[in-house]
Amino acid sequence: MNVTQAESLRRAIENLVDAKLHDILSHPGGLDRLAAHRRTGVASYDIRMAERKLDQAISEVVTHEATMSVAG
Repeated sequence: MNVTQAESLRRAIENLVDAKLHDILSHPGGLDRLAAHRRTGVASYDIRMAERKLDQAISEVVTHEATMSVAG
């Protein structure tokens, strides 16, 4: 994993944490919302987008690592 990919992965993780914290703190019953998301997978738009960005970052790292192992 190169530095750029590590940085992208770190930013995506931080973005997801921030989205979840914002959701918890800015809505009544925020902790219950987070627990419901864990049980059902239903989340706010911001959390879904942050999860999608994290999935993309992970996919890029995995694809790069797979390419490097085949080439090496």
